[in-house]
Amino acid sequence: MRAFLFRLGAICLPFLVLVIIEVTWQLAAPDRPFIAVPGRPEYMTFNPERGARYFRDFLPQVAFNPFLKDKPDDVLRLVTLGGSSTAGYPYHFYHAFPERLAAEIRARMPLRRVEVINLGMTAVSSHVLRDLAPAVASLSPDAVLIYAGHNEYYGAFGAGSGAAGPGQRLWVKRTTIWLKRSKIFAALQQIVAPPVQSDRTMMAQSVGNAAITFEGDVYLAGIRQFRVNMDALLRSLLDHGISTYIATLVSNLEGQPPLGQDSVASTAFREGQARLSAFDSVGAWSAFHRAREHDDVRFRAPAAINATIRELAEAHRAKLVDLAALSWPDTLFTDHLHPTAAGHARIARTFAMAFDMPAAVPSLQSKPDALEHAFAQLQIDRLKGGFPFTKGLTADEELRTFSRHLETYLRSGNMADSMAAHVVAGKTPLPEALLRTARDAQDSGDTLSALIHLRALLYWQPFNATVRQEAVTLAAISHHDLALSGEVVQLVCARAPDTDCLNALAAVRLRQGETEVARPILKEVEARDPDSPVMLFNTARLLVMTGDTTRARAYFERYQRARAVP
Repeated sequence: MRAFLFRLGAICLPFLVLVIIEVTWQLAAPDRPFIAVPGRPEYMTFNPERGARYFRDFLPQVAFNPFLKDKPDDVLRLVTLGGSSTAGYPYHFYHAFPERLAAEIRARMPLRRVEVINLGMTAVSSHVLRDLAPAVASLSPDAVLIYAGHNEYYGAFGAGSGAAGPGQRLWVKRTTIWLKRSKIFAALQQIVAPPVQSDRTMMAQSVGNAAITFEGDVYLAGIRQFRVNMDALLRSLLDHGISTYIATLVSNLEGQPPLGQDSVASTAFREGQARLSAFDSVGAWSAFHRAREHDDVRFRAPAAINATIRELAEAHRAKLVDLAALSWPDTLFTDHLHPTAAGHARIARTFAMAFDMPAAVPSLQSKPDALEHAFAQLQIDRLKGGFPFTKGLTADEELRTFSRHLETYLRSGNMADSMAAHVVAGKTPLPEALLRTARDAQDSGDTLSALIHLRALLYWQPFNATVRQEAVTLAAISHHDLALSGEVVQLVCARAPDTDCLNALAAVRLRQGETEVARPILKEVEARDPDSPVMLFNTARLLVMTGDTTRARAYFERYQRARAVP
């Protein structure tokens, strides 16, 4: 017996040592999904290193969305899950639909504090979303918004991105993701299979099984894994009592020829073009849908994914946001599936309609700044210069072609284009580029351009009081675009809702003619500072605009007395 116990101890000892090392390592360097914002410990943000768990040689960019560590009761906290479209590609996160939705909510309910925590990441499949479920629940969100499903074949742990048979077994992928939580496993993986740097686009790198035939084994494996993972995710959110909004997927049909070589897809696409030219829109869209279904390079989700989304939404009492029921012309896409800024604004409005909010909303400015427009165009140029859009080129040939594009932007003589090229090339941090572009616009007297670049900078430096004050000052004197002025001041007030900011916001809303939006703002200021001259003057203006001249006169007299006080 003693010999047996000795042999058993000898066998178990190495495992015990590994456990001790793992526990010590985890305690010394815990892998937290959320980390404190430097210099602002009361705020947290998504850990930008977390995405490394799901990729071997790629770290997806994540949104910088600071949120309060201790959630107050009056904060509306929204968490969004999805892939590159949710993240905002080819734009930065603040032009993606989650932030556009936040702007919609703030415009409708100007005194409501809104936090958006965008967990969208490029090229993640439903396996990743499922793995994020515990982290999402820990945030106690008021609602979770999901726009996902395009990456089930070529995304992280996608059915067509590996080499272990048709779709691989789900339990193998789930076990691999679980093992990736281990520090020891991650270190061994770095040794056994070190990251391989590539100049290819992420789309080109993610394809393992390029040709996925309609209703073939890998095709069906993708549908199955999406159903299993999303079922688990939605059940988890429901068990935690979290309201969930899940959207059907949209993609470019009329403007995107099949990416693969399937003859049925190619024939159907040509038929769609012919029918569209003959003004047969019903027949054209039927043909375009058929072309997408048979496109064997499956970067666009097939209809079966949307059917699964509708079924799961009903089964788990999630609110369905049926984007696919709307018409989506190619002008709303930058490429095969990523929305333009106008497309993101449309998705945001559709999500907003699913919320129980006041219907009226002041007009919003969804147009990106010039630097962002150039940045997005360079991103698309790089994407379309590689597989599957451009086939047959080596990595060096793709890179040389894109380098020529960069050089054109650098030498354009336009400040925004040049700065965008510097950002893409990694020569200038984006916040610095935005500030320099805004300063250049101010120096040339273009306050509108300066303001729209400052709006972008506010997302990168939300705690910078100087930038906030400068943005509010410019918005207050700008008469070119009241929608932009209102959004900028609303954004500042969302982070620093002092009476000066609220007064400025009320003034802009009154200039827009939005009296019912301005009214609660002015009431809030009056409750805080009943003798504020700016509030009294603006309240008098509001009452005149709404026909209550008697009360307007009383407020104007109070304004005169307040101004007379030394």
